[in-house]
Amino acid sequence: MMHRRWLVVLFALVGIAAFLMTLPGWWGGGRLEFLTDEKDTIDMQPSASPDGKTVAFVRFRTLMLLDLPSRQVNPFRMTDLTGFAHPAWSPDGKRLAFSAIHTKTSPSDSGSVHLIVLDLTTHRWVCLTPNSPDFNTRPTWSPDGTKIAFTRSGRGTAVICVYDLQRKQLRQLSRRWGRSPAWSPDGKTIAFISGDKHSPDVWLMNADGTNLRPLFVDEETDEDMPCWTPDGKFVIFTRQRALVTRPERRDLWAVRVADRKAFPLTECQSNYWAMAPCVTRDGKAVIFALRRHDHAILCRLTVNWSAPQVQPVP
Repeated sequence: MMHRRWLVVLFALVGIAAFLMTLPGWWGGGRLEFLTDEKDTIDMQPSASPDGKTVAFVRFRTLMLLDLPSRQVNPFRMTDLTGFAHPAWSPDGKRLAFSAIHTKTSPSDSGSVHLIVLDLTTHRWVCLTPNSPDFNTRPTWSPDGTKIAFTRSGRGTAVICVYDLQRKQLRQLSRRWGRSPAWSPDGKTIAFISGDKHSPDVWLMNADGTNLRPLFVDEETDEDMPCWTPDGKFVIFTRQRALVTRPERRDLWAVRVADRKAFPLTECQSNYWAMAPCVTRDGKAVIFALRRHDHAILCRLTVNWSAPQVQPVP
């Protein structure tokens, strides 16, 4: 009789635990939260505002703004632009940089993806790459807000370029192939993706394009989309098995810049991909997209950087 009672109690506890697992924010003691939960959307490429109140992201190639306190999501309507990607807030929170396609283009400009800067107060935008036939994507602001580094890809390669907003000048930083730049908080270093062999790895270079050096290298895995913690001590990136177009899983990792020690932040289930991380201004959380086939949501992972732990992702 006593044995049966214990079985009843055990099954009840299992049932309660299963119910709690379905609640947003339960996993890992509330360390992981689901910020969006639309069933039929693809929410990608989040960027957290400097004041921590808003997340800009892309839903079906449309620029969206998520108000974090209310969890309200609203599209940001713009004329003459489509195909939005990779929004990035300016350090003062007054502008957004992103890539987009002009809806009114000349035949020579057809298919080009341009770098755009939007003034959030006036809703006016300016194209920084009007005469470029290439793909200009993945912008990142310098901490003083005077420059934007980005990826220019075309003709079978990709390089890191910088646009000086004050001088209105654009230049290529290095001849080495690279993509996905991320400016360090002190403005002295740019993290980016490059490599010497077959798989892309995490590299660093000085902000002027000199002193290129690897930060994290593993020929068995592919890395992408680096970003910095506000104190400049860690670089977060995505990692998956090398040379796999549709990987079984993709996780978030971090590497400590001082000693290049790397560790996982997430442990996704099979066929789930953690993508496009960004760190909140207070450094306490990583916001990223969690994708599975044709569905993606935004998540927020709280991280204790003094004692980081891997987070299972349901």
